Amino acid sequence: MTQESPSARLTAIVTAGAGAGIGHGISETLSRHGWDLVIVDRDEAASDQLAEQLRAEGGQVEVLALDVADPSTPGQVIEATLARFGRIDGLVNNLGIGLTKETGEASDEEFLHLFNTDFMSAFRFVKAALPSLRQVGGAILNIGSVHARLGAPKYGLYAATKAALEAFTRGLAVDYGKDGVRANIIHPGLIESAQNEALLANVVPNPREWMDEFASKRQCIPRLATAGEVGELVAFLLGKNSCMITGQSIFIDGGTTSLLWNNE
Repeated sequence: MTQESPSARLTAIVTAGAGAGIGHGISETLSRHGWDLVIVDRDEAASDQLAEQLRAEGGQVEVLALDVADPSTPGQVIEATLARFGRIDGLVNNLGIGLTKETGEASDEEFLHLFNTDFMSAFRFVKAALPSLRQVGGAILNIGSVHARLGAPKYGLYAATKAALEAFTRGLAVDYGKDGVRANIIHPGLIESAQNEALLANVVPNPREWMDEFASKRQCIPRLATAGEVGELVAFLLGKNSCMITGQSIFIDGGTTSLLWNNE
């Protein structure tokens, strides 16, 4: 492991880092904390718009309009990151899609697409980034979900991918701690975002009303977390102040996982 100057600028890769939900919040927050960023997102227009905003605020940002789930993408991203910034200190695996269908009704193709997107993309990015992360004692941050621990109708297969990602994270911590590489996973609860409203429209008639009611009944803190608040947790877990935190599953859910019954 290479010892770095405390003043050296740090570089992070954020997959799906320009999306309307958590990815956008993570990228904004890391940039404002002084990280150089490589944002990988197939939505080129959204990526360029975010990059322009962050650069105007003084951030150093590279945008790669690529499909994160494509097996060839991680190698391209690592090469481009090293060419631009010369180092990789953090990897945030944020890409994720949903599948709202009863487990016995999903086809093999649907589940394999979900697993390839939500788990295999993270696996491939970790493999590609590890040599660089080991050089500097970097950190891996995977984005999971409360579904990894809690069941909900029509979310069983999505939950399976997040549970796999959690176990994978622990394995990374065990295998690479000796090299100074840390790995943690964040499990967000219901996040305030247009993306979640659209997803919930598949299972409830009034998503906005449902989200407000969920916050009041199923959380200790009766409001939804924001993407920016998730970003702040990511920034902490990638930074040097969390240098002894690894292999951990950390929930940011307003207390959803602490409740046995509804608040009422």
